[in-house]
This record gives sequence, structure tokens and C-alpha cells, in this order.
Amino acid sequence: MERKTNWIAVVVAIVAGNVIGFLWYGALFNAQWMAGHGITMEGEIPYKNGAPMDMSPTPMIFNTIAMIVYALLVNWLLGLTNARTWMDGAKVGGTIGLIMAMGITTGNMFAQNPSSLSVVDGSYSLVAFTVFGAILGGWQKK
Repeated sequence: MERKTNWIAVVVAIVAGNVIGFLWYGALFNAQWMAGHGITMEGEIPYKNGAPMDMSPTPMIFNTIAMIVYALLVNWLLGLTNARTWMDGAKVGGTIGLIMAMGITTGNMFAQNPSSLSVVDGSYSLVAFTVFGAILGGWQKK
């Protein structure tokens, strides 16, 4: 049976990924993430290595594009694995998130970054992809 794309579920997954990101890197783990990257705040201006950071919108634009690609790829993989429930989707998404977390941890180890970055970024990937999978797996187009 061919999997039909539920575009509303794709959009909801993209929005959920961004909301989780805002919570993760804003409210929940902002201090750990900034400290791990050596970022400090002086008033409203972030500094890295003593120099003010460029506040370009480019990272947010790229992140949105990445979320679109992630949602479409997870949806495609769910079709390949015949995942038809939120739990099946969460398992596939969680597996992807775990693989991403392993890659993040490996990169941080080679860069000799603090392990707190691996925990923050890796756990974000695990949670976000699990949620992507659950939404896309459980919200099938009939």
C-alpha cells in the first residue's frame, strides 16, 4: 500500500521541531549551551571569544529549511518501514535521533568541546526526531 503524504502532519512536525528547539535552547538549556560554546551576554549582545556575534537570520532560515527536509525524510522512511502508528513512528524517529546524537557526540569529542554540548544537542535530536516520527507515524492520510 502506497503511503500518502499528510501535508498537515508534515507542517505540524516542522512547527513541533521548531517549538522544541526554542524550548530546548531558550528556556531549558540556554546557559549550558552558551557556556559550552564560550558565548557570553553583555546586555543584549552575545559575545564569543571576546568579539560580538553577528546576529544574522541565516541560521534560523537554514534551520527552517533543515526542518522541512527532516520532516519529509522521516515521512519517507516511515513509508519504507510501513510505520502506521504513533509508536512505530516514534521508534523510527528515535532511532534517527539516536544516530544523530552519536554523530554530534563524536564531533564534539574530536573538537574537544565540553560533554555538556553533546548532552544538550544530542538529547534535542533524540527528542525532536522522536516527536517527528510520532506525529508523522500517527497522523496518516487515509
